[in-house]
Amino acid sequence: MSLNQVAGVSSRSLDLCNPGQIHLPKFPDLEVLSVEAASYENYTFTPDPALGDFPTSRLGLDFCNITITYTHPGWGDNVIVTTLLPQKNAWNGRLMAHGGGGLATGAFTIMELTMLPGLVEGYAVTTTNGGHTDPPADDTSGDAPWALSSLGNVNWPLLVDFASVALHDLSTVGKAVVDAFYGVPAVRSYFYGGSTGGRQGHMLAQRYPNDFDGLLAIFPAIGWTRLLFSGIWPTFLMDKLNIYPQPCEISALTLAALSTCDVLDGVEDGIISRPDLCSFDPHDVVGNEFDCNGTTSTFTSGAATIAKAAWDGPRSSSGEFQWYGFSHDANISQAGIGAAATVCDEDGENCDALPFNLAYTWARYWLKKNPDFNMRNITHEVWDELFHSSVGEYESIIGTYDPDLSGLRKAGGKMINWHGLADQIIPVNGSVEYYDRVLTHDPNAQDYYRLFLLPGADHCVICGVRPPVMKMMEILVDWVERGKAPETLPVAGENRYGDHLERDVCMYPRVQHYVGGDMEERSSFICV
Repeated sequence: MSLNQVAGVSSRSLDLCNPGQIHLPKFPDLEVLSVEAASYENYTFTPDPALGDFPTSRLGLDFCNITITYTHPGWGDNVIVTTLLPQKNAWNGRLMAHGGGGLATGAFTIMELTMLPGLVEGYAVTTTNGGHTDPPADDTSGDAPWALSSLGNVNWPLLVDFASVALHDLSTVGKAVVDAFYGVPAVRSYFYGGSTGGRQGHMLAQRYPNDFDGLLAIFPAIGWTRLLFSGIWPTFLMDKLNIYPQPCEISALTLAALSTCDVLDGVEDGIISRPDLCSFDPHDVVGNEFDCNGTTSTFTSGAATIAKAAWDGPRSSSGEFQWYGFSHDANISQAGIGAAATVCDEDGENCDALPFNLAYTWARYWLKKNPDFNMRNITHEVWDELFHSSVGEYESIIGTYDPDLSGLRKAGGKMINWHGLADQIIPVNGSVEYYDRVLTHDPNAQDYYRLFLLPGADHCVICGVRPPVMKMMEILVDWVERGKAPETLPVAGENRYGDHLERDVCMYPRVQHYVGGDMEERSSFICV
């Protein structure tokens, strides 16, 4: 079916939003447990203003919510796929699957953020909970009750669902629901995800390259078994050295690095665009004064050690590289997620680390298989044991590190990854290293897989200097359906100082070069 036939078939959908009308095929490896359907008419979508795509509310949305619950016979899992389908001739003929975040495979926590914007644009949108209900917000609690079938025993079916299998099922079930609802299959299918969702997109490209025509898999958590240690490496050193700097000192060191390295790309714009040229050492400013919430303080050697550790990345007890650190302008002091985040009392004393709990959750549930395990104040030898356990036990399951994308090439699929240079959760060099390995395996990989590094962008889908979500989908659709491969990405947003900037971000390995003019205008930069 072609796109110009879609309008003629979607008009019949309004009366089909009930379970009795949804006739699914027999799945060879899945058992459908239930089918639910709910119709929504005149629904009002009020987007987050930061989305940029939709500055005002959208009224009068009509769609059907079809929920499929299934199991893999013998696994004991119960997986839910939720699909929202536009009605009244609004469908554009495409399916758009959505990934999750943190330890969540997907589900309703991403609905307002990315699914409803896609629905507004006419996509049938679908997501999976991967067999468990923990939302991304639970990453901060440190709990993952679905991880173990009993003390000491990993719930392997749910882990494999989360890592890969439920993603393939999402394609299978989502497409079947579209076909059953509209009476015709989707003309094209796409996947969108960031962070864990970005890892999911890369997993699909590596293991299930025929599932989607295009994948937007951004700031991905590939190298999962290694990268989680980057986020808690500074905390490990804080505990080891008994040094817990105030948040304002780590933040001031970040600003000092920014002021030093900002101009290395030829223009001072509040962004480090050439992190490869930045060699700022925080120990060089020890003893200098800085402002700490209105009070004059001086940089300490201990804080410099912690900041440098966050930028360098984790090392073994013998000094061996384990994974990458964060860029100098990443917000490593951000409460709850920054690698060097701390919390203090009202007087700025009695400080303690405030680490990103996802890595601790991984260690407690999957490495030690014991929710009561305490990773704080462990020895460096135990740290190394945990690191080796993570890689040795789980790399083949969730690492998503295979550079062979020949399946994607043969399927005619396309994938885009953009990663913010100021990402404070997933070190950007993980994406760079992976992409370099893909190009080594296939020097022509840019024909179907492209990487863009966004100066100033952090770990966030809707904030900072970045392209809007649906604009990225337009670019991917143009590549898949019209052969228009993106050479640059148009981005806009505010830098750290609140200045509005617009840029055309270059496809890696090219970088931005300032040629003169207003730093806020995209015409002032070229790719070299």
